[in-house]
Amino acid sequence: MIKSFITAIKTLTRFPIKGKETTDFASSLTWFPVVGFILATILSGIIHTVRYFSKEPWNEATALLIILLSVLFTGALHLDGFADWADSLGALHNKEKMLTIMKDSNSGAFGIIAIVLLLISKWIVLVKLLELHLAITGLFISYVTSRFAMVYLAVTLPYARTGNGTAKQFIQNANNKHLISSLLISLVLLFAIGNIPAIIFFSIGFIVTLMWKLWCKKNLNGITGDLLGAGSELVEVFSLYFLILFHDIFFF
Repeated sequence: MIKSFITAIKTLTRFPIKGKETTDFASSLTWFPVVGFILATILSGIIHTVRYFSKEPWNEATALLIILLSVLFTGALHLDGFADWADSLGALHNKEKMLTIMKDSNSGAFGIIAIVLLLISKWIVLVKLLELHLAITGLFISYVTSRFAMVYLAVTLPYARTGNGTAKQFIQNANNKHLISSLLISLVLLFAIGNIPAIIFFSIGFIVTLMWKLWCKKNLNGITGDLLGAGSELVEVFSLYFLILFHDIFFF
């Protein structure tokens, strides 16, 4: 259990944690939402610290700081996957060519533009959530939901490549046990920070995961590491956006 948790942290973050990793990489999927929760906790602490030392709120700068730290903490792992996916769209409907493009370590124009637009989108929604005093709640919901999304995709879709890849070790042995345990952990964590409304927004954010799954299944007949990362980024930013749209309904 501890080894699986260490593997999850080392996979999803750049935190210098010591300890032996598990040989069953799929078992670490259970802990993905916990890692998201830890990241949200640290970033929430940053927000509290900025508020404590600031005489006046500067939401734009605070949102930028949160985004920068998030990129540093995760090593831009998911952003890289998002960029690779965006580059591959030029070969849409040609599965093999799309997979080849995604495997290329060099980013093209589409990938760079996609990252810029994604980061701007995150900054805009975080600024708004800071104004609404919902940024901390939003971080917990979006980080847990997006990490659970990767578990769901890994369990419910086959590996799209014929050869080896980093994500194959996680996907090929992923099963419903990992999915159920990860779901239960996600629900407990979100209930602890936001009660029923947080669970509701988790469900709303999960709709993006289902849509992303359909896209991956239709166009690539499966999932890859890049697509897991891209899906996580999409779920994260849309979860924040949904919170802005519907927060009044659920009395946040």
